[in-house]
Amino acid sequence: MSQNEEVEMDEEEDQLHNSSNKDEFILNEIKDEEELKLTGYKESACSMKEGSIQGGVFALSSLALGTGAFSLPVRCAQIGCVWYSIAIIGGAFIGYWTLSKLIESSRTVKGKEYSTTVRKIIGKVPSVIIDIILMVYSFGVIIQFNVIIYSLIGRIIHYYFYKEYHKYEDYEKDIWQSNYYIKCSVMFGLTLLIFPVCLLKDISKMRFASMFGICALIYSILVIVIETPWFFSKEELSKANWFNISNGFKIDDKNILEFFNAIATVFFIYSCHTGAFPVYKSLKFNFPKRINTVFCRSIILDLIIYLLVAICGFITSPINPPALIVYRDASKVFGNDIFMNIAKISLALDLYLSIPANYNSLRASFFLLFFKTDKIDNCRNIIVTLPILLVGTFIGVIFSDILSYISLLGGFCSSAICLLIPCFLMVKTSQQKIYSPRNIIRIIVLGILCFIGFTAGIITIIGMIIKKE
Repeated sequence: MSQNEEVEMDEEEDQLHNSSNKDEFILNEIKDEEELKLTGYKESACSMKEGSIQGGVFALSSLALGTGAFSLPVRCAQIGCVWYSIAIIGGAFIGYWTLSKLIESSRTVKGKEYSTTVRKIIGKVPSVIIDIILMVYSFGVIIQFNVIIYSLIGRIIHYYFYKEYHKYEDYEKDIWQSNYYIKCSVMFGLTLLIFPVCLLKDISKMRFASMFGICALIYSILVIVIETPWFFSKEELSKANWFNISNGFKIDDKNILEFFNAIATVFFIYSCHTGAFPVYKSLKFNFPKRINTVFCRSIILDLIIYLLVAICGFITSPINPPALIVYRDASKVFGNDIFMNIAKISLALDLYLSIPANYNSLRASFFLLFFKTDKIDNCRNIIVTLPILLVGTFIGVIFSDILSYISLLGGFCSSAICLLIPCFLMVKTSQQKIYSPRNIIRIIVLGILCFIGFTAGIITIIGMIIKKE
């Protein structure tokens, strides 16, 4: 038998295998829908029970919503509020599209987890790479949380225990930021306090923390939105950047191509793709129509919240806005903005209690990758946990630029998790040739977005080096 005939036979076998998988996938969909009709299952529109659509929406939205939302106003100022609002809307469409296709791909191979799906469709090496990326992402989030917690605590102390109230810019020169001895003492002290909680193997005992976190975020967002009219200034808004996107391509002492970092932030705020699998598995009658309903409603909810925070936050501080809008200077408007100060305290507590949950996912990937087991024994647990937490805290002490963390995580990790890998999965399970029009469109669109994301990460690293010098 010639080599060409062998290749042709291999191709025919692959086509038959893919065809059988697709047929099985379609039959399962029909079976699921028929089962739903036969059971006469009806779900209340307001049901929040486990396995319900609304419960899934809440769970998925809580994974996406986070501190990244509070950085949107400063990104609006960098590339124009109108254009950035359009980018946020575009990010919602891309988020829904990739979420839907990610689960669709996993169904074709019965993949129960992100890395499992990647291994079955793309290969073992990519699945290991995605596990490493997920670990880096979780580690980066923990560092980010440490930086924000310290900053929020420092601002509260700075506000109430100094006779003269200092502006946002002056806080950077305060001893809470400039004195590394105080910084190290506080941050390492907080790390040692949370260390025993991070040792928990069953993180479900911390489920109250997620509920508290959502309440803290919603409260902070409501404060930003409700207080907007009091900050309204025609003079400042007349000088605000509404349409000038060229500012995002400037290179000077303060800005280095911020357009790319702004787009990477959009990737970061819609990063919930790994959490889509637990939501999918817990959803009752989880066939495509129901899980896509969860994705659609969750993305719409996130989109509304992001637009409110971005636009209202931009209006309240259109000129030189802070890195996070909760840091804004309210002394000229309220004197003592007690409501925002409560938001800062609640956010700091929320982030502090969220560290164990993020570490739990990092530890699970670490044990599987390095110890080839999902069993966590006490000795290894202590040996692994303490150094990881201390190293994360140390990095947070020496480098505290929160926007850079968001750009790095959004540029490198979110681009890979939410764009690059889903693109590979779509193409591999499309049952079409790689150069088919549909696959070409997928590769071009997601490829350009990945390029923007990775460029943002590289630019951020260059900016960090320049600032250090």
